[in-house]
Amino acid sequence: MQSYQEQEVSLHRLLQLSAAAPDYVQVKPKGFKAILQSTVEFLEAHDIQAHLLVKLPVGDPWNEDVLRYCQGLVLPHRVLRFVRPDADLAASLGSEVVVPLPESHTWRGDYFVVVQSESFAAMLVAHRFQPLSAAPLGEGQRQALENQRDPDDDDEASPPLEEAMTARSSYLSVCCSINPDLVATVVSAIRHQIDQGLVTADAALDLATLAQQWPQLRPTQSLTPAYLTLVDRWLNWQLKRQEHLRQSASTYRRQALNMSSLSSQNEVLINTLRLKDDFLNTVGQELRTPLTTIKTALTLLDSPHLKPPQRQRYMGMISHECDRQSALISGVLNLLQMETSVSQAPLAPLNLSETVPPVVSTYQPLAEERGVMLAYTIPTQLPPVLCPDSWLRQVMIHLLNNSLKYTSSGGQVWVTASSTADYAEIEVRDTGIGISASDLPHIFEHFYRGRNLPPDETEGAGLGLSIVQQLLLYCGGTIVAHSQPEAGTTMVVRLPIHHG
Repeated sequence: MQSYQEQEVSLHRLLQLSAAAPDYVQVKPKGFKAILQSTVEFLEAHDIQAHLLVKLPVGDPWNEDVLRYCQGLVLPHRVLRFVRPDADLAASLGSEVVVPLPESHTWRGDYFVVVQSESFAAMLVAHRFQPLSAAPLGEGQRQALENQRDPDDDDEASPPLEEAMTARSSYLSVCCSINPDLVATVVSAIRHQIDQGLVTADAALDLATLAQQWPQLRPTQSLTPAYLTLVDRWLNWQLKRQEHLRQSASTYRRQALNMSSLSSQNEVLINTLRLKDDFLNTVGQELRTPLTTIKTALTLLDSPHLKPPQRQRYMGMISHECDRQSALISGVLNLLQMETSVSQAPLAPLNLSETVPPVVSTYQPLAEERGVMLAYTIPTQLPPVLCPDSWLRQVMIHLLNNSLKYTSSGGQVWVTASSTADYAEIEVRDTGIGISASDLPHIFEHFYRGRNLPPDETEGAGLGLSIVQQLLLYCGGTIVAHSQPEAGTTMVVRLPIHHG
């Protein structure tokens, strides 16, 4: 293999040809800047005085960490910063030496930071792939490449646009190493460039002095305890930084989730307010209907030619509409009271065998009066469910009321319960008049009443099943109705099992 002096190659290629053959990682420009920042912060935190050999992309943000470190250096330690020939050469600061590169330099696409001290050595070498074509870009190509730049890359942390446009990839190939042999290889390559007259005459004296000092600063092959201690600190420093980044990413992720959650909550709130408006409009219409009927009947009662049967019919109409309005007001109040008490009712474990049978028993006298057989089967070994006792009682009251109302004399109503691994199931099944296929999809809507009300039954407010569904939703449960006209109805309630 030819020596480096015989075959000038980039630092990236030089390391690939070395015996150590280091690994490379692909990172975004912003990632490369983060590694650079971490390296400088490690030197500052452990007060390591070192020579720095630096070549970075154009722009103050790329060099700010190195310049800050330079201000704390004590001679003879220096920062040797190589810059492009077309760069704006600012005056050197303190221990910094700015070195302009010639047009023919071999480090095109290479960036590096080499740390060389008496007790520690490290290097960070990155390579930007060379363009596939040297043809100049048109304005349209420039704009297209500008639009394709990663929006996650800060403008100040990214390579100049000219470099990004001519690159084959927006990623950099990065090697980070504390191997003394690799560091020495890179230092030797840089010194070779100095020996070949790479630098200007004004800086030649300082550079020649530094070139004589660097080989003496290389850590010994025996790897002294002091060097190994710094290596341990370097590794711990990187682990701490990774943990900090992980925690920051986790925090940002939580914030993003919270923002998403707030957006969802806002949407739910808007929908809730819209539903409230619709509900209030419907309540107003429902209250107006019986009042209109009552007012009409009262006007007819004032007629001097009204016959007793007609008077009796109008009086019955008024009584019926008063009962209807009373049921409507009671239903609305119950619904509002339910929504108010939701936040106050804890989801405590509840045994079905202790809550359901007492409610069924209170309806036995009404069932006997109507000539309906009412029975229940609630196994005592059922697992507890998550539902407040008062809510489950209200659910059972509404379901039993409906079953008995729509079941004629001689019919039957059964209440049974069973369970699976995830939920408990309560069935309220009757042999009543059933629900038509057109009514079944709407029975849980506010104020919806079916058209097949039995004779002599007072029309309800149409809120009972709505209240049942809302109560079950609040505790994670569901309700499903199965019915056929003249064949009865089955209401299936599912409640989540308490896994305590």
